[in-house]
Amino acid sequence: MSNSQIEKDPMREEILNGARILFERFGFKKTTMEDIAKQIGKSKSALYYYYKTKEDIFEAVVLHDIDTQQAVAVKAVEEEASAPGKFRVLFTTLLKDVTEKATRFSFFRSDITENPFLLTNIIKRRDSVIEEQIKDILIVGISRHEVRMMNNAEISLWSKMVNLTMRGLGTKMFLEDEHFSESQLEFLADTLFKGVMVA
Repeated sequence: MSNSQIEKDPMREEILNGARILFERFGFKKTTMEDIAKQIGKSKSALYYYYKTKEDIFEAVVLHDIDTQQAVAVKAVEEEASAPGKFRVLFTTLLKDVTEKATRFSFFRSDITENPFLLTNIIKRRDSVIEEQIKDILIVGISRHEVRMMNNAEISLWSKMVNLTMRGLGTKMFLEDEHFSESQLEFLADTLFKGVMVA
């Protein structure tokens, strides 16, 4: 569900905002549908009208946060002219957000460790969006003669590899409380991108 769909339905937004507060405070496992209903002052049946399960609410909360963060990243990328600059901004913006989320959702870490499948659908959706953004940056770079010529298969392969790298770093940052400074993230982004730049 996109941000615009949530904004058009105040009840959905209210449910997600109430659930987000509880997930941040108590984690996924300890939060119940009844807790969410009480948080927003509605009945459980009102929640079930919009969401069948707590997992559905959780997925909507996380996807809303991802949509919001990706919008921030897209705006920052658009403000950069060069492909290396666009990539650096995308890379650092998305991974800095992981650090902030790790702090806000600290109770949730144990939930993910116990049930990694909570994020499976979310990760699949996120992956396709990130990979498309990376492909777009490569295409801009090729058109500006900053990135070496690549065919579609190579563009897809490199985008997938970088996305997996970002996902691995993000997982380490979120679950293991590993922190990287902005300059470290910039170094990693620049180092990755050098592999496809024109010599």
